[in-house]
Amino acid sequence: MKKIILDMDVGIDDTLAIAYLLAHRDVELIGITTVFGNVKTETSLKNSLAVLELFGREDVPVFLGNTCVLTSDTAFIPHEIAYRIHGQNGIGNLELPEPKRSAESMPAVDFILESAQKYGEDLILIPTGPLTNIAQAILRDEEAMKGIGNITFMGGALTVQGNVTPYAEANIYADPEAAKVVLESEVSTTMVGLDVTLRAHIGNDAIRSWGDLNSRKSQIINAMAKYYFTFEYNDPDNLGGAIHDPLAVEAALHPESIRQFLPINLTVETQGPTRGRTVSTMEKLREKKTRTQVCLNLDGETFVKRFADTIREIIR
Repeated sequence: MKKIILDMDVGIDDTLAIAYLLAHRDVELIGITTVFGNVKTETSLKNSLAVLELFGREDVPVFLGNTCVLTSDTAFIPHEIAYRIHGQNGIGNLELPEPKRSAESMPAVDFILESAQKYGEDLILIPTGPLTNIAQAILRDEEAMKGIGNITFMGGALTVQGNVTPYAEANIYADPEAAKVVLESEVSTTMVGLDVTLRAHIGNDAIRSWGDLNSRKSQIINAMAKYYFTFEYNDPDNLGGAIHDPLAVEAALHPESIRQFLPINLTVETQGPTRGRTVSTMEKLREKKTRTQVCLNLDGETFVKRFADTIREIIR
């Protein structure tokens, strides 16, 4: 059974990714490590604990990760756009009960490295926020990280424009130096970027159907989804939009949904107006071994149906 670590800046689509993964009984979620992005790291941690309690999964440990980008000691402050899309608390301003438990005492990076050493190729990391925790783990013990199965991350934009600048996607833009460390390392990665997430479009009917179920979980998840898709796309009368973070879970667990992978060595630009851009690295173009595969095309219809049906089932 594959072991999964979710590394997350828990906002609304991260919450949907947690729910989607929990519905898969053939893999084991061994922990959630938290990072900044949609919210501060401390809020991400609180949201992780609350969401796991909502789904009755208090057995899954949660670990506090980095609060600062790789090159700074100053705590990361989320952009106002993130608060608009996810709410001030990251979960659509809904008030979930105060978590009954606390985070684990072990730092997130220590847990990632301990798991890498313990599980090796059976471990898959799925980051859906900035790659700061992952970069620190690689900098501390790249050999251990090279032995894991894969890092399947949501982030980047190779063939399409970014969503925070014309060049950069939000997760990479939040900490380009960390993403550069990860992509230039010898660790195997799969990039689930805007190239494919923009092809995974969920519609109004599927979202509203989640609220038809007579359960507390369905009401909460439906309210979060309505908030997210209303404020990201500014169209409350026609709910729907791209599915970002859950698609990273899909790519890790159902790679057959991805119709085209591009093997390529990447880097991240860290200077000037193109800061945060994911591009091929000229120095590595002649290398026979590629470290990254970029998802370029998707069986969107199959994924969206499976995702919508799976969420509906787990929130009953």
